[in-house]
Amino acid sequence: MRFRVEKLIRDGLPQMMQDQGLSVFCHRLDDRAFLEALKAKLVEEAQEVAAAEPDDLVEELADVSEVMMALIAAAGLTQEAVEAARLAKLAQRGGFDGRIYNLAVEGEDGTPGVAYYLARPDQYPPAPHLQPAEDRPPCDTPEPKPSIS
Repeated sequence: MRFRVEKLIRDGLPQMMQDQGLSVFCHRLDDRAFLEALKAKLVEEAQEVAAAEPDDLVEELADVSEVMMALIAAAGLTQEAVEAARLAKLAQRGGFDGRIYNLAVEGEDGTPGVAYYLARPDQYPPAPHLQPAEDRPPCDTPEPKPSIS
């Protein structure tokens, strides 16, 4: 039986599969295809993190980290540049310690904020049916909680 795989795999897997009696059909990607395959792999691994049980989370996060390191290198970036960008965003927009979950936004047509959301209808569909709870302000922004280490 032959099975379609069509995805980027770790370097050691072809030998491991051959050791299990499989024939492996593969090829090496050029730079552009490798970059695209790494982006797809990052999405795949992120989905596995989302589905992971607590006992499997560390392994799945390790996979995301490995793909990120490969993607950084393949894109000609450095981990230092990514970290600098992370810290700049942290300083400008904050982190996730506050655990804030945005249900919806609302604004007047013609404002820059509304224009941002209107330009991305697949990502932000209109939600006229969402009503904030009457006992809660539009955005309850609690004090940030300490990070879990």
